[in-house]
Amino acid sequence: MHKRNRLLSSSCLLGVLLTTACEAPPTPSPSEAPAAEAPSAPAQPPAGPPAASPPATDAPAAEVPAAPTAGDLGTTASGLTASNCRQLTTAKATASGDDGAGSVAANAYDDNLATRWSGLGKGSWLTLDLGTSQSLAGATIAWHQGTARQNHFTLATSEDGATFTQAYEATSALTASAQTYRFTGLRKARYLRVTVNGNTVNDWASITEARACGDDTTAPPTAPTTDSGPALPRLPYLQSVGTTSALVAFRTGVSCTPFVRFGEGSDISRTATATAAGWQHAVKLSGLLPGRTYSYVVEACGSVTGVRRFQTATGPETKRVHFTAMGDFGTGGSSQAKVLQQLTPARAGEFLLTLGDNAYSSGTEAEFQSNMFKPMAALLREVPLFPTPGNHEYVTNAGKPYLDNFYLPANNPAKSERYYSFDWGPVHFVSLDSNCRSFTLTDCTTALQKAWLAQDLAATSRPWKVVFFHHPPWSSGEHLSSTAMRRDYAPLFEQHGVDLVLTGHDHNYERTRPMKGDAVAPAGTRGIPYIVVGSGGATLRSFGIASQPSWTAFRDNTNMGYLDVVVDGGTLTTKFITASGTVRDSLTLTKTLPASVASPSGVSTMSVDSPPGPTYDPTRLPEFLRDQKTVPPADTLESVADEPEPVPATALEQQ
Repeated sequence: MHKRNRLLSSSCLLGVLLTTACEAPPTPSPSEAPAAEAPSAPAQPPAGPPAASPPATDAPAAEVPAAPTAGDLGTTASGLTASNCRQLTTAKATASGDDGAGSVAANAYDDNLATRWSGLGKGSWLTLDLGTSQSLAGATIAWHQGTARQNHFTLATSEDGATFTQAYEATSALTASAQTYRFTGLRKARYLRVTVNGNTVNDWASITEARACGDDTTAPPTAPTTDSGPALPRLPYLQSVGTTSALVAFRTGVSCTPFVRFGEGSDISRTATATAAGWQHAVKLSGLLPGRTYSYVVEACGSVTGVRRFQTATGPETKRVHFTAMGDFGTGGSSQAKVLQQLTPARAGEFLLTLGDNAYSSGTEAEFQSNMFKPMAALLREVPLFPTPGNHEYVTNAGKPYLDNFYLPANNPAKSERYYSFDWGPVHFVSLDSNCRSFTLTDCTTALQKAWLAQDLAATSRPWKVVFFHHPPWSSGEHLSSTAMRRDYAPLFEQHGVDLVLTGHDHNYERTRPMKGDAVAPAGTRGIPYIVVGSGGATLRSFGIASQPSWTAFRDNTNMGYLDVVVDGGTLTTKFITASGTVRDSLTLTKTLPASVASPSGVSTMSVDSPPGPTYDPTRLPEFLRDQKTVPPADTLESVADEPEPVPATALEQQ
């Protein structure tokens, strides 16, 4: 007699069905169970990816017969059907090896859910031979013990069975249902290979059934347009977005193992799952294509976010990029809100640079939540963010809350997120930490940062170079120029052809003339414009030099606003856009670009993953959820006043 399996019944809604109308087949006696792998501990199956990763204790190679757990798909002969996949017929299958107990490659396409292929060792692979070359859209896989362990795997295709090209990389969701993984676009191939690089429990590769998918004949999953379920304490924000991957970061109100549905255009048929249960997450979306628009939906602990979209970074062959920048904005107040009314996702460009002082007044955890992530939630759900730290972030534990809240490229020798670089289209971007000269830090000293910067700028082949940080080398604002930053870094900027330097710190807007050394660049020589955009929301201040200096091209301390930048071929254009939507200042730079398209730089790519971020006990409510104090907006001069910085007064000299 069949018993209703609530997991498989729910999975009908997720799009993967068994042919027995979502009924689980009968449970066999222990003697009937496959003996290739030691079973994992029983786990209660959820209706989708579960609220938390269940424990499992497979012995790495022991062969212990046991009845299947609740996480198994079933144990009677039964065909497998999956939505969003038109299954292609497998002529034969081969594998890197098997367990020696009958779990051979042929079991993965025999339509029998009681059998499986199993092989021990990271890198074990299963190859499906379709007999002829066909158009492949993806693959459907039913993972053995899918509710107890997440498999780290890649999919690759081949025409000849010898040379394979990777098409997909992901971690399986914790579910007993078969999962469909769709490629971006169709691939012509005869062979489909699944390579398993271990799982969250052991190094077994174990697949119940696998199919190659042709053109989909059914409608893709419908993306929800609005948020539902319990509100997430922090809505999704986009981090370390590159040409082929992106991080979707967010926080949950309960500990669980969430997942993200995503895909190109309006498709959300692909799935990426958090690597562990917890409260703070950064789920990696892999296998993306450059310059494409992707949709995503977060499903976490009963919460479902409405669909949002973002664009991946473009490659070196792209000649145009549009981005925005602003500093000194993290107040949670009325002036910040007015700027954000103009800086909407539709106007923000492909990504946003922040120039420091992201969370007033002291860069605490609570201030990041109240003064940055909450008021900027709508923007950050769709616009990738690349920040740099300000002096206010360093008031609290030398910037630790800043580092805990962001997931940035760690592509410097110290593997630190305090300074980094990245490429987007024709531009190479560098974020420096101008606070490092004032604090004793092992991962960020002036000497270390300068040596890295010289190497990084020399290595990039992108025709445009933009550097951003907090303390301005040139400013007539209240703080005046940071001659320490100018002395240490301007020679490197000039030597390696930096085109534009963006900073904050002074609460105003100011653009210099092209500068070289300690003066305006002589006529006929190349100089670098320095722009202060400290007008993102903090109370504006009087200029430290009453009359406009000769090296200043334009300045404004009466308007809040942000900088809009477009690079198009050999032209770079900036516009200072105020909170009322008017353009107060503009700059145009031109240069002759190389005739040929340069290859990507090895230094500035995002091949080095962002550090995983802080970890919290998944069984204990973290402090940021226990102590959710209301932070008043920093809407006055006093609330955004600067703490004394631990540097000699001579480091900030009037020019």
